[in-house]
Amino acid sequence: MSDADAAPAAASLNHWNRLIQLAAASGSYADCLRLYAGSLVAAGLRGDASTFPSLAKSCAALRLPGLGRAIHARAFLSGAAVSRDAFVRTSLIDMYAKCGRLPDARRLFDETPRSSRTLVAWNCMVSAYGRSSQVEEAVAVFNAMRRAEVRPSGSTLVGLLSGCADSVSARNLGVCLYGLSVKSGLDADLLVSNSVLTMLVRGNQLGAARSLFDRVENKSVVTWSAMASGYLQAKDCIEVFDLFRVMRAAEQSMDSVLLANLTTAATLFGNLLVAKAVHALVIKGGFQCQNDLAASLVNLYAKCGDPLAAKEIFDSVHYKNAVLWTSMLNGYVECGCPDKALETFDAMLCAKVEPNKATLLAVLSACANLGYPNLGLQVEEHVIAMGLQSDLQVSTGLVDMYCKCGSIQHAREIFDSVSNRDLAIWSAMINGYACNGEGSEAVTLFSEMQNRGVRPDAIVFTHILTACNHCGLVDEGLNCFHSIAMEYSIKPSIEHYMCMMDLLCKAGHLSSAMKFFKEMPVQLRNQVLAPLISAHRAHGVDSSIEFVSEELLNLDSQDSGHCILISNMLSCLGEWKKARNYRRIISKQGLVKKPGCSYIELGA
Repeated sequence: MSDADAAPAAASLNHWNRLIQLAAASGSYADCLRLYAGSLVAAGLRGDASTFPSLAKSCAALRLPGLGRAIHARAFLSGAAVSRDAFVRTSLIDMYAKCGRLPDARRLFDETPRSSRTLVAWNCMVSAYGRSSQVEEAVAVFNAMRRAEVRPSGSTLVGLLSGCADSVSARNLGVCLYGLSVKSGLDADLLVSNSVLTMLVRGNQLGAARSLFDRVENKSVVTWSAMASGYLQAKDCIEVFDLFRVMRAAEQSMDSVLLANLTTAATLFGNLLVAKAVHALVIKGGFQCQNDLAASLVNLYAKCGDPLAAKEIFDSVHYKNAVLWTSMLNGYVECGCPDKALETFDAMLCAKVEPNKATLLAVLSACANLGYPNLGLQVEEHVIAMGLQSDLQVSTGLVDMYCKCGSIQHAREIFDSVSNRDLAIWSAMINGYACNGEGSEAVTLFSEMQNRGVRPDAIVFTHILTACNHCGLVDEGLNCFHSIAMEYSIKPSIEHYMCMMDLLCKAGHLSSAMKFFKEMPVQLRNQVLAPLISAHRAHGVDSSIEFVSEELLNLDSQDSGHCILISNMLSCLGEWKKARNYRRIISKQGLVKKPGCSYIELGA
């Protein structure tokens, strides 16, 4: 190119570079790439060191590693001055890292001369390893950075802390890094404080997190959201509301993440008035059309027992994603409307929205509630089509659904096909046998589960005791009950005691039932008296009536229902005088007999 042609070409390149840089700076990344391909390259220009950083940034933002690699090749073909430029190399390293191409990023980083490695380049590598939870690699790069006498910045520590937040084993390292930030004065950096706070919250160190939160002076909305998420992990919705009140007093602006936390707190609280107040805040903030927040609101109203309000929010969103559809499905299941849930699933398929794993789990729950095995078969076809048949949660959902629909054999086939069984799927299958009256099968499966080294929990013991109860397996039930505390150090619940009492009474083991009753915790005895008294009545035995009645009245002397129960039982046994005595107790102690009532459904 002659000197006469070089000046206009340089002017043209500068013109296109300015447009490309402006497009990238304004977030118009697709336009940035179009300007390069459709204008600069079309004009026969190669680009220079001012061209490629904006292009790499655009590829990173749009997650286009293939195009990024082509941009990388173009940069190196543009001459040694461009290929060696530190800013160009750093932008390409950042592009590869953000596109998840860590080996490419590391290769380019290692090829960069030490003298050309900028702080940004070091930070890119540290952050890339941190984001992918490769904490050891991130620390190795950090140590190499310090040996190269490059002073770390707040961004360096944020990159390291991001990996520590998601790794239990690395949280001690995170505390050390926080100490380093204090020593170097970087703890004043809000990004560093927010990263440490997030790490402490994810590690369930709420006390330390709150202490740090209170010390941060210029809190951002991220700071408030991180602290709120910590309280949500602890299921402490009151603290979340209190935090929100303080935040509003500080005139802190809200974002969608903070409002999502507030919505979750309201869901835990379960109050409809609170739900409406949070909904009003979402509308006031202008976030009501966001799919994720709309899904949270749908879930909130469903948990508060208002499916109509949930449906109104659902209908108000024009472009619904799978998350929102699934929330509506779950909402109907929560509110006891499984038929509506299945109608919603049909509508979702008609709208050509691809269901996800959570969607299928919700539909399986609806099928189980309705007892529709044929529809369950159709859902299983979706499971196979989506390649989820090996997913443990989905398999558990299928087992539970078929058991509740009475297709116990099909449930067992799915159960047997799962190799990596966890406690949940064992529990679902055992409960399936219990609910279908196959107590012996439940006991056998329970023994197999224990032999496989799977430790039962309180719920599994409830299932197995229910199975023994349905089938009158007294010895098996007693053995299971005694193993709850003796072998597994689980404190028996009222459900366990009620199953055992019912089992003993139905089998006519009244002396064992009375012994069991006497050995129970005192505060639980009044809740198991119904089967005990009914058993005495059914067998015409009154020798223990006086003992039971004394226990009953000592436990809750303010409950007239207990006196009525004993009185009626004595009347049935012909003990009229004793029956009248218990009636007199009601008048003597000033108790009031609760009136009987019944319900009828009006309308079609």
